[in-house]
Amino acid sequence: MKVLLAESYKQHRNYFNNRLIYVSLFVWPMFSFLAAYYSYRAFDFGGNIISYISTENILVFILLGYMAMSFFRSVVQSAWNFSRERQSGTLEYIYLSPANRLAVLLGNALSSVFESAVVMFIFGMLIILFNRSALNVNIVGLILVLAIFMVMALLWGVFLNACFLYSRDTDFLFTILEEPMEIFAGVKVPVVIFPGWARIISCIFPLTYVLEALRQVSLNAASISSIKTTILISLVIIMVLLGATLITIQIVEKHMKKTGNVVLF
Repeated sequence: MKVLLAESYKQHRNYFNNRLIYVSLFVWPMFSFLAAYYSYRAFDFGGNIISYISTENILVFILLGYMAMSFFRSVVQSAWNFSRERQSGTLEYIYLSPANRLAVLLGNALSSVFESAVVMFIFGMLIILFNRSALNVNIVGLILVLAIFMVMALLWGVFLNACFLYSRDTDFLFTILEEPMEIFAGVKVPVVIFPGWARIISCIFPLTYVLEALRQVSLNAASISSIKTTILISLVIIMVLLGATLITIQIVEKHMKKTGNVVLF
């Protein structure tokens, strides 16, 4: 816990030392959200788009997507920033210390996931509050899904942080996990209306599953039993992410002890 808090504080000092940063973190997702919303407004759906989406709750539907996306996007960006610590030599000092490796990665993800998404989260909650008549919430299911969502977002960030320890060439992960996640995870468009090939790509992103569960319990008052498959898949993904992170940490550290170089490739 001491290492986790120290790493979170360090990342806060490094990347969130100016209040204007929070404005920039809000403006970009906000414009993306407005673009998606007014794209929907151009059409008359005559009632329902799919079973639990209507013209009345489409604003909340899209807003939930962008709020969730802001958490997952923030950890992708935090991992990208973390890779710079290898270039600056900070990472070598961390590995020379007795600090728990998983705690370091978790602290980095924890700092970013909350600070990068906090403005969008507050804005989203205010809009949802003013449009609460569009909600149809299962409270117990919502609490469970939110807990799974936060754990998955953090572990997704920890796993990506571990991946960015591998080499100088992992910047491509930032490219393929930023915009494609927004498109294929159902942030703007429901996954159920995607063609088959797009649904296959959607399965890659953990956000796809928790976002669908979040919308179901918020807009459709879905019971836990009705989304149990999604919940089980999410729990499996959490275990896989944790296992993959621990394995990656071991591989990187083994290589570093052997060569004296934290860069694997």
